[in-house]
Amino acid sequence: MKMNSIATKQLPLLFNQWRVIRDNGLKTSSPSMILDKWNTIINCRLNPLKTNDELLDAEAVQLVINESEEDQQTIRSMLIEDLIEKPYVMDKEQYVKVNQTLLIRIVDKLFAYSQIKPLNENLFLLYNTISQHLQSTLDFVEDFFNNYFDRNEKVPDPCISIAKENIKKQVKQLKNIVSKQESTDSFLTNLVLDSIQHLLGAESMEITYSRLSYHKMLLNELLSKKVIQSAQYIKEALYYINYNEDNFITYEYELLKELTNELPSNQGKIVALRFEQKKINQLPLKPNCCYNPNMPALKEQINGWIDEEVKYLENIQPGKVADKLNENEDKIHTSLSVAKLAVLLRLLVIDKIIINRTVAPMLRVAAKIFTTLQTDDISFGSLETKYHAPDKATINAVRDILFKWINILNRL
Repeated sequence: MKMNSIATKQLPLLFNQWRVIRDNGLKTSSPSMILDKWNTIINCRLNPLKTNDELLDAEAVQLVINESEEDQQTIRSMLIEDLIEKPYVMDKEQYVKVNQTLLIRIVDKLFAYSQIKPLNENLFLLYNTISQHLQSTLDFVEDFFNNYFDRNEKVPDPCISIAKENIKKQVKQLKNIVSKQESTDSFLTNLVLDSIQHLLGAESMEITYSRLSYHKMLLNELLSKKVIQSAQYIKEALYYINYNEDNFITYEYELLKELTNELPSNQGKIVALRFEQKKINQLPLKPNCCYNPNMPALKEQINGWIDEEVKYLENIQPGKVADKLNENEDKIHTSLSVAKLAVLLRLLVIDKIIINRTVAPMLRVAAKIFTTLQTDDISFGSLETKYHAPDKATINAVRDILFKWINILNRL
């Protein structure tokens, strides 16, 4: 037996079921068996709540560390050999995922053990050293099998702890820079920093490799010398890395609204929106990159909003409204939707302003004489359905109309 092998007399039952004589006995046949060995040992014999005194002396600890070092060297060659033998990509991905998940689970367990206070000094050394060996193995898997590495898997807890400290330093550095820059938009910068602070403070949030990598890239972009010169450069950087975060998208919507509110004509608003859309679509984009993979891309959401706004403005242009009036002089033309018209008619009936004995005939007449922004020919069935079952959004929209009427009345 090698000198660094753990003596079974010193540590009874700790390695007996795995430990073998290299020349005469069986060998550990796979990385999974090595990891299973460590997983079992760490959960049982190295648990600080179960560890007995025989593992706490320096000699015993060193023997375990030597064993871990030996396994760290062995498992790397095994991983390469096993992966080469698997012909199919799916099998390779599954193989890497299983070993990656098990490594992370063991590292997390050791990190949790190391946080228990008070803790024997030799035991603390043991946890940290084995954790480093396992993390080194995990880094090896990520580097050499990057194509099969699962980026949606959680990052080990000790790595998260270190990363958060580095991010805190970068956030503090960025805040200091922004406070001295008059040309930057502090609201925009704080909006982005708030999302980073959320990552740092949310203990329940699972931080994956992809999420952590994105935030590191985000901070590096913001700290680049060019980006921090102005708000425009910050926005360009956020578009480049597809920062499709809800608050930033709302921020962009509000800027577009302010832009159109300052213009008197609908045609001028349309031209301004299309010009902004052109500038946005011409911005470079980093491939396969996004803040929130569960939401549409940033450009896609902004483009969708602009397209809808332009469509609305085109439909209410004075020329088009005049054409509709000329086509149907015998109808009452409105800029309402069918749903809003139905709710207003219902209010008139409830308040006994409309006093028809039955509702259906009245709705048939309304469908014939009223038009909406979308159609000149209202469907009776659609009007009746929305009359009897108004949705909450329409009710809120009609409430806003009524408040506007009150303000108009006050000025009469």
